[in-house]
Amino acid sequence: MRKIQLSSIMFWAMLLFYVGLLIQLLFMRGDADFRSVNFIPFASINDYIQVDDGIQTRLVDVNVWGNILIFIPAGIYFMLLRKTRSTLGVFLTIIVMSVAVEIIQYTFAIGATDIDDVILNSFGGLLGIILFYLIMLFVKSTEKAKKIVAITSTAIGIPLFILVIILFAFNR
Repeated sequence: MRKIQLSSIMFWAMLLFYVGLLIQLLFMRGDADFRSVNFIPFASINDYIQVDDGIQTRLVDVNVWGNILIFIPAGIYFMLLRKTRSTLGVFLTIIVMSVAVEIIQYTFAIGATDIDDVILNSFGGLLGIILFYLIMLFVKSTEKAKKIVAITSTAIGIPLFILVIILFAFNR
């Protein structure tokens, strides 16, 4: 019988938490019944940058950095879970996943469908792939990399999970 390691449980638990967080952030927002489309690359980002306003600056931070940061773990997890797929295959999977998110958001009128989101999400996924390779430079083993990701994501994930619970409790 195979011994299940704590790091393996942590890895899969944090992956499930990440998937749940993605679903919550991308599909269960409060701006349902709103639909807009932007197919012009960098138009939204440029619009955000043109306005020099405190509120608008925060919106840029949330939108631009949020779209990048939310897909960094996808790049790492896809690289760790791949069997024989190439790095290019993983990157293309992330792009397809981002496009699918935008199509679903448009179909169900969950906010704006924006090519800039696809670009930023894809960039975040690419950063995740690069982080995976940086980890592999030091550990040389996918299993050791999984342990590092499990420990790091748990250290980040538990406080984030507590924060999410607190935010939901106070925003009802």
